[in-house]
Amino acid sequence: MPDPDYGDDHPRRRRRRYEDDFDDEGDSEDRPRRRRRPPPQDEGLQYVIPVNTNVLAILAGYAGLVSVLCFPAPVALVLGLLALRQLARNPGQHGKGRAVFGIVMGALFSIPLPFFLYAIAVGK
Repeated sequence: MPDPDYGDDHPRRRRRRYEDDFDDEGDSEDRPRRRRRPPPQDEGLQYVIPVNTNVLAILAGYAGLVSVLCFPAPVALVLGLLALRQLARNPGQHGKGRAVFGIVMGALFSIPLPFFLYAIAVGK
């Protein structure tokens, strides 16, 4: 039979109120309250699992890692610079180390790239 207080045909359970959880006899101290704990903030874990990390910083880091092959080096340099710019605008994000790594590796391996391309062109 529907409850006239709710005004529809769906029976609903009433929520328990906070006062209903405890007896008057004082056993509220015996029962621990449940609390939500924030997840542990492990800074070392952020390097393994990129949570709240800028996507461009991640891409710059991987492009910097592969820039040893010389060809992705300018891409790593550009992605790192773009990532640093986005990180400056969004201070809540992480990934500055990856962006700097992409810039350093991109710059380091972009320097020999023109010489390598010149050697290929002259070698023909």
